[in-house]
Amino acid sequence: MTLPDSYLLRALRMQPHQLLHEVGLLAPDVVLWKPALTEWSAQECLTHLRDTERNVFRVRIERMVNEDNPALVLFDEEAHHAEHWTPDEPIQNILADFVADRGAEVALLEKADWSRPGIHPVRGPISLGWLANYTLGHTWEHLSQMMRARLAYDTRK
Repeated sequence: MTLPDSYLLRALRMQPHQLLHEVGLLAPDVVLWKPALTEWSAQECLTHLRDTERNVFRVRIERMVNEDNPALVLFDEEAHHAEHWTPDEPIQNILADFVADRGAEVALLEKADWSRPGIHPVRGPISLGWLANYTLGHTWEHLSQMMRARLAYDTRK
């Protein structure tokens, strides 16, 4: 049995606070602004984070905690975004959904054996610890994307 990584758990708990801080820095006209046609707005980044927490990470963590060596489902993030994203969804609602899903994930991870395996359709066998670490990195990636969009907006004047 591999015990939970206390540093990683603290970092996972802190990310909703970091997102809340970033969202608080966004002026209303920045929320949907895109730095380039091929990039996402801050609202799209946060929507993607919420959707992957809810439809990928939380589902995978739950299955890996509760099932023996589950086959994990591939998630087509681009198709999901195209079908489900709406600019009218309030960013505070999106953030609240992310916070709820992350809280549920952390509650599971706090008590789990981090060596529990799952079979990723592309990566092959992965451990719960690997998935927790990947979840953390994924959030940082899109949080930094949100920050870069805000800063690009601020410096375009």
